[in-house]
Amino acid sequence: MIQLKRFQVLALAAVAGFGTLTPAFADDTPLAEEMDELSGSLKGLRKAETTEEKVKLVQAAQVATLNSAKYLPVIFKDVTDEKKKALDTADYKRLIGLTYAALSELEEAYLKEDEEKVAEIRKKLKGLKKEAHKKYTE
Repeated sequence: MIQLKRFQVLALAAVAGFGTLTPAFADDTPLAEEMDELSGSLKGLRKAETTEEKVKLVQAAQVATLNSAKYLPVIFKDVTDEKKKALDTADYKRLIGLTYAALSELEEAYLKEDEEKVAEIRKKLKGLKKEAHKKYTE
């Protein structure tokens, strides 16, 4: 039996139309790890049953959000125009700040057991994620 190396298998899959070929290391950045933690915490809210569990998950998402502010998206490395890079960096920090603020509102809504407010804030968080991913992911 022919043994193919990992690259060959991925290349064959891409040629065969099974997906795009993206380097594995693209998601191996500190920012990607923090975003995975943020996403995982928010997804965990679906299964959390108690207010305490929900608050702990939101707090974990808050920590990941604050930690992610230390890093810039990989896409920034290709920006050569310094003014554009400065504007993009300011906008990225704005989105991180809005995300943290929304997570703080979500924590408060869970503590108040205000499910209507929870739904409103979750919608806001989805919008922020969509905006950020549209702008700052490859």
